[in-house]
Amino acid sequence: MATPVVLGAAERLMLRTDSALQMVDITERVAAAVRKADLEEGLVSVFCPHTSCGLAITEAEDGHHRDLAAVLEELAPEGRAWDHDDLTTRWQNLEPDERRNGWSHIRHLLATSPSLVLPVLDGALALGRWQALFLVELDGPRPERTVVVQAWGRPAS
Repeated sequence: MATPVVLGAAERLMLRTDSALQMVDITERVAAAVRKADLEEGLVSVFCPHTSCGLAITEAEDGHHRDLAAVLEELAPEGRAWDHDDLTTRWQNLEPDERRNGWSHIRHLLATSPSLVLPVLDGALALGRWQALFLVELDGPRPERTVVVQAWGRPAS
């Protein structure tokens, strides 16, 4: 007899960011979605549908977050002239109120991922001792950021 697999309903987490570069710990909100799916074991997919913020698993430690900000500023400085921001030559993906934010897109590619898949064991996220899941804002503040979470696997008995 095959083990049944349950697909939990997708859930949208809506977040607000308050600063240009911000690490928003979403670990507990994702863990709550896993508990809601009532799985014993399986996987959880976390997806961020933005190109100027993304996801990362790293340590929840302020000094480390400041170090990340310093490295990103060195590698992709805000003040540099980015082709993405040259609206005299750029013609793709333009909005009426287009932000000049070329650095944030480069930082997104360097430091984050748009999606992560994490294991679920014994009904909980199987993260390491110091690991936490973050939405990494790279172009804030923003009134609304979205993260989509969906878990699937073997249901709890």
